Amino acid sequence: MKYAAYSTEDFLADESFQDFVLSANPAAGEFWQDWVSQNPAREAEFQEAVAILQILITQPRPVAGTLKREEVARLWQSMRPLQEPRAALALRTRRMRRLTMTTLVALVLLVLAVVGVNRRPQPAPEWTSYVTHGDEYQQVQLPDGSVVILNANSTLRLAAAWQPGQPREVWLTGGGYFNVRHTAPARLLTAVAAAPANVKFVVHTGPLDVAVLGTQFTVLNNAGKTKVVLNTGQIQLRLRQPGSRDQLLMKPGELVEYSPATPRALLVKRTVKADFYSAWTKGQLDFNDTPVSEIIALLEDTHGLHITLRDPKLRQQKLTGSVPTHDLDELLTALSKSLEVKVHRQGNQVWLD
Repeated sequence: MKYAAYSTEDFLADESFQDFVLSANPAAGEFWQDWVSQNPAREAEFQEAVAILQILITQPRPVAGTLKREEVARLWQSMRPLQEPRAALALRTRRMRRLTMTTLVALVLLVLAVVGVNRRPQPAPEWTSYVTHGDEYQQVQLPDGSVVILNANSTLRLAAAWQPGQPREVWLTGGGYFNVRHTAPARLLTAVAAAPANVKFVVHTGPLDVAVLGTQFTVLNNAGKTKVVLNTGQIQLRLRQPGSRDQLLMKPGELVEYSPATPRALLVKRTVKADFYSAWTKGQLDFNDTPVSEIIALLEDTHGLHITLRDPKLRQQKLTGSVPTHDLDELLTALSKSLEVKVHRQGNQVWLD
């Protein structure tokens, strides 16, 4: 993708990036937040471009008396589209889109040198990222005391410091088990949909926003599919797509899946054993007369596999015992021995015959 090689100048000249910073365009905002979380190598240029555009919309302080009134008037007349409130500024994006990097930098330097600003630009937020590889797992404690256990090959990104009264937000790629701490007053703990935004905890993953107040749940974002499994409490799910209003409330024991391959790409809900989906956090999966069909569905959901059985009747067989979850190949070998079949694996394709 062209953005991977973007410089500060490229960001400033990009229309979508200008929309993201200047006009609070929701679609552009979601795209660029997701993009920078997946491209940490370009974060310095990204944040520098954000800071430059934010300087341009900062209001000026009173001008020094040594400056000629008419000179200042001409200067701020030329800058007028950049001094308007954000709502009005959104209507003038076409003018901004014609600005080149040279013009932007010149305007910034001119404003700072001749007129100044009433306050320093707010520093770009500092971000923290946690990354796992291979069969690695990592436990992360968040600023509010909540805990996330990252699955293998996953990335969690969040602001380094969470300000009081602001929404608690994280961005997840891969898988994670969340144990979210309540921070809201008791009177607000009963209904996540009705709670104010500043007391919610939100996970942005794929095209979904997962909002809770305080609960335990698993998020899996693999191979273009996103799944959410609720252990306790309540979840409000929203499909984040242009023009989409698809959202729902989840109850414990429910799995909701989004897949672009689903007709109309809707949210699909089904009932599952929630503890199965968080068993990988303990390193062991316990079966007690569990149908093979449920075990296969679990492995496909949690590891992004596609499993084919030579004999479909094996799906009705039930297993009792324990298998390790941290080593996928070992888990598949244990399953094949229990079923007395051979296992063959090629990438995400698995055959048991």
